[in-house]
Formats: sequence, C-alpha cells, structure tokens
Amino acid sequence: MNNMKSKDQTLNLRKLSLSVGQFIRYWGFRRIHGAIWTQVYLSNTPLSCTDLATRLALSKSLVSPALEELCKFKLIQEAPAPNEKTKVYVAIDNISDVIQHILKTREAKILDQISKDFSNLSDSAENSKMLNEQKVKDLGEMILAANFMLTILVAQKDILKTPLDFGS
Repeated sequence: MNNMKSKDQTLNLRKLSLSVGQFIRYWGFRRIHGAIWTQVYLSNTPLSCTDLATRLALSKSLVSPALEELCKFKLIQEAPAPNEKTKVYVAIDNISDVIQHILKTREAKILDQISKDFSNLSDSAENSKMLNEQKVKDLGEMILAANFMLTILVAQKDILKTPLDFGS
C-alpha cells in the first residue's frame, strides 16, 4: 500500500512539474525549465541530471543543457556532490530574489529595447499616412505602463508578498 502511495506521489509530482513548465513557457522559458525547477525546488535532497531524467521520464541529453541554463538564470545552483563524477543541484531558496533577478536581467532588457525601437518609430512616424497616430500614442502609453509596472515589481523588498500588501 505504501508503494502505491509513493507511485501516486511520483506521478502527481511529475504532473505538477509539467504544469509549472507549461506556465513558465509564458515567461519565455521552455517547459522543461519549469519542470526541472519544480522537481529541484520541492526535493528534500539535491538532484542529479540522472535523478531528474528519471523523475520526468526525459532523456539526460534534454535535461543536461536545461540544468546549465537554469544555473545561468540563478534559479538553481550546484550543491556539494557525493562524488567527483556526479553534479547535483538545489534550488535557490529565495524565490523573490530569483524572480527579481529574471525581471532585471531579461524583462528589463526586452522592455528597454522595445522603448528604444518605439522611440525610433515615433520620431519617424510624425505626419505618417501609414500609421494610425492615436494607436501609436496608445502603444507608447502601454510601453510606459509596462516599464512603470516593472519598476514597481523590481523595487519590492519581497515580490511574493506584494499581492498581500495590496490586499491589506
């Protein structure tokens, strides 16, 4: 009976990992990033590439580069390994810091490029018969609002408590 419970938990964890992976795709990551991160974050012990491949029913050749990318984005990090041949990983505990790092290093750069490109377009769009002047203005306001919201999020001490702060 206990073995059945363990199989159910393994299956439920795999399903949750893949669901988080699906969600994280909207942030510009791949599904595998979210699946691996969930497994590593929820694990009691550091996990190896082999552990993750087994848990997610994926190949090690698919998991390995995703682990490197997750380390690059500071979502996970290497932990002390049981031997010299095996790398094991743990999640960064402070999720708020992780999210803020991603917002600063990725989203901020994307929004900065959008702002520059919009500025170049709007400079050349004056008196253009090709573009709808009101929609150009509306798009500029939308970009300004996105930059403002990003600034607010990044400035939060603990981004995960922000919804609670607004609810009080």
